[in-house]
Amino acid sequence: MALVILLISGCSQKTSDDITASAPAVDRTDATNTEQETTLSDTALSDTRVITDLAGRNVTLPAEITRVSVLHPIPCQMVWRLTPKKLVSVDKQFTERLEFMSDDEEKRLLRLPINGEFHSDMNVEDLLAVSPQVVITLTKDTKIESEQKEAGIPFVAASKDTLEEIADSWRLVGKIVGNEKEGNELGDYWDETIKKVTDQTSKINESDKLKVYYAQSDVTKTVGSRTIMASIISFAGGISFMEANPQMESANTSEEIQVSLEQIYKWNPDVIITKTAKGRDEILSKNAWKDVAAVKNKRVYASTKYEMLDRTQSLMGLLWTAKVLYPDKVKIDLNKEVKTFYSKVYLDNNVTNDQISQTN
Repeated sequence: MALVILLISGCSQKTSDDITASAPAVDRTDATNTEQETTLSDTALSDTRVITDLAGRNVTLPAEITRVSVLHPIPCQMVWRLTPKKLVSVDKQFTERLEFMSDDEEKRLLRLPINGEFHSDMNVEDLLAVSPQVVITLTKDTKIESEQKEAGIPFVAASKDTLEEIADSWRLVGKIVGNEKEGNELGDYWDETIKKVTDQTSKINESDKLKVYYAQSDVTKTVGSRTIMASIISFAGGISFMEANPQMESANTSEEIQVSLEQIYKWNPDVIITKTAKGRDEILSKNAWKDVAAVKNKRVYASTKYEMLDRTQSLMGLLWTAKVLYPDKVKIDLNKEVKTFYSKVYLDNNVTNDQISQTN
């Protein structure tokens, strides 16, 4: 019946068009019919869209996303920044990192259902209970395909493996949640800030680059060469432990690689950066470390809370690391840059100089 109506409509249109142009009726009818088929097809396709995530997977999503669950705190913070009301559940770690939010926003977020992270306590039933249209996880999620199949919900992979991939993740999340403008702007801000550092550190001669050991809370655990911490050290003009010792690397994206004190001694790092102040104090207080070059030369530093070498604030960790490694060569107003960062990313315009210097 729909086709008959379309044909009649097409013929009526032909009659009125005869006043200005003469064309065979069959041609006009065919054109109208083809036009209508295309419109119907476009309408069906417009209900969904296909995106390519950072694991290289093509994922079909609803055209409009209004309900999002996230399995890691970094993309969770991105969704919050770009479209806060679309979060229908948050991961547990995210709820422990709300100190940069306003009091009212912290209270609102703590009222949301909490799901586990992709690497622990992720329960498909919990996800289904909040009816998300999409679940955002990380490229590190080795179970992404089975989780997607079990849940019957599209899973999309963002990435935190390098600073550049965090920039790409901002763009990806913006595309998913329908705020490409700000997602692209924040991705560009990431790239521009990286360039602000590398324009200076790229001039450091290879022979002058400092060897940097990054110590996790357990100080004889370090990170793989393809981690956010290693990428920061590299952009800052340093050489990370696993970059120099790939034969010891169990997994290049691992953030918990056990090494021995003997291996650290043999490499003899020029600088040690610890995740925590407690780790720094442990290294400085134990005789076992006293002959390492970084200890002898008083170049052991604890990363700061507002400029960590991890989490979303890792972008500021790059600036902090570059200044720590090469204070005479890297000229950056760290306090100004950190305040700009928190204003853009956390919408917090009240960060103080004292906060900026707090250790983790």
